[in-house]
Amino acid sequence: MNLDWLECHCEEPEEPRDVNYFASHGIRVQVRDYGTRIYHEMFTILDQRDKPFLEIRRNPKSPIHSQRECHLRLVNAYCYEDDAAILMENFINEHGFIFHRISRVDVCLDFNRFDQGDDPQKFLERYIRGRYSKLNQANIHSHGTDTWSGRDWNSISWGSPSSDIGTKMYNKTLELFDPITKQYGKPYIRYNWYRCGLIDDWQTCTKDGVFQPIWRVEFTIRSSVHKWFKIELNGNRKNYQSIKNTLDMYSDRGRMLLIFASLTNHYFHFKRFVPNQRKDRCPDKVLFEWKQLQTVYKVGKDAPQVNGKHDKPLSTLIAKLRVYRESHYTPTLRNACDVLIKAMQEESFKTETNLFTRDEIQAFRLALSLQSRNRTRDVSVLLKEIKETLRINDNTIIF
Repeated sequence: MNLDWLECHCEEPEEPRDVNYFASHGIRVQVRDYGTRIYHEMFTILDQRDKPFLEIRRNPKSPIHSQRECHLRLVNAYCYEDDAAILMENFINEHGFIFHRISRVDVCLDFNRFDQGDDPQKFLERYIRGRYSKLNQANIHSHGTDTWSGRDWNSISWGSPSSDIGTKMYNKTLELFDPITKQYGKPYIRYNWYRCGLIDDWQTCTKDGVFQPIWRVEFTIRSSVHKWFKIELNGNRKNYQSIKNTLDMYSDRGRMLLIFASLTNHYFHFKRFVPNQRKDRCPDKVLFEWKQLQTVYKVGKDAPQVNGKHDKPLSTLIAKLRVYRESHYTPTLRNACDVLIKAMQEESFKTETNLFTRDEIQAFRLALSLQSRNRTRDVSVLLKEIKETLRINDNTIIF
């Protein structure tokens, strides 16, 4: 689980947060000679290694916008840190920006195969041939190559540019490959694949000497509403549920997984084609299984597998140690980092508490189900029904 894009709409305090402000605080910046369609100025904050960290667009061109409006975007490499959203939140708070909303966030899952063993390439080919049909988001865009042996599809996206949610499935390994240099780009992405066991050679993208195509399902969330985004129910734009969309919802991979699971339920839901049968009555094509949402994948072999709150300073230190470890190849240094990381994780694990218990997750699902059927239902009646349902049958609600 990772973020691939994180951009926030903010407001500057009274003192402009321009290049001079950051220079006066000892922060190095890279200034672009030209702005954007909306902003006059654009520059990039550099980290302690003089690497790009965060992009700032400010000084709006139109008088319609407040002159203190700005956009902050975390550069792609930092989106793959364990605490990417926390880094963004810390920067906003440290420099006095006023947070308005997340204007865009991309949540993605990388994998070799679907949960029941389906090969993503073959699944995509069967979908294009009409073996399956997708609920919601009727607009489709696909990419591939036409050869004598057939057509090889490597990317497909659903949804209109104006919708709050965009869905995409594509071959990420193929996207990273540069046909000119014959090498794979974005080493920080391949490091994550290596660290979680998808590959054992991050340079060649192989495991046990065999090339491993890594596929990605990605949701792009563009929120025009202050701190919320909408999920359409059954493809009806007038019938929807709102989900909180603030930085704390992406503070760790467990929370990202909860958002991702919610989105797959609505926007990555496929049905097996049955002739002369209504789409919604056809049997489901199961790709991802969410039976145990509390078991969360986290990068790192020794990372605890329980979704929970964590000590922010400690998790930040662990993340920095991992980056330091991956940038050094001396066995002594790497072993020392492993010892420290494991000790910190064990200490953090002892004090962790679950973000959501199983009963709470079941209650959330039932509440959404009941409310969508009858929006006028009294809240006290809803709570009573939830309590009775959970007590009578723990398996009543299916995600």
